[in-house]
Amino acid sequence: MSARRGSRAGKLSRRRFVSLLAVSSAAVIADPAAAAKVVPATRRKPVAGPTAKPLPAVGAADQKEFERQRANTLGALKVIRAYKLPPGGDLPVVFRPLPNPRRSR
Repeated sequence: MSARRGSRAGKLSRRRFVSLLAVSSAAVIADPAAAAKVVPATRRKPVAGPTAKPLPAVGAADQKEFERQRANTLGALKVIRAYKLPPGGDLPVVFRPLPNPRRSR
């Protein structure tokens, strides 16, 4: 990696390091196959392929329980949404920023 202009060679700021780490992590997550090609084959351990088992079929009892829970959740949301608040009430939380302490160098 080349150093920035005006900085010493090999010097990497913490902010730059964290941003490079985030970008490289995102690249690995986005395309792990391409990231694996960058690593030399001599150092890479063989990775076992995914062994995902098919999901079992949902039974009638499970479907009935799902519908019961869904109906209860929708009922609770209906009650919460129907609750009328008085106009112009006080906010439950008031935001007050903390004072900025001066650090000594």
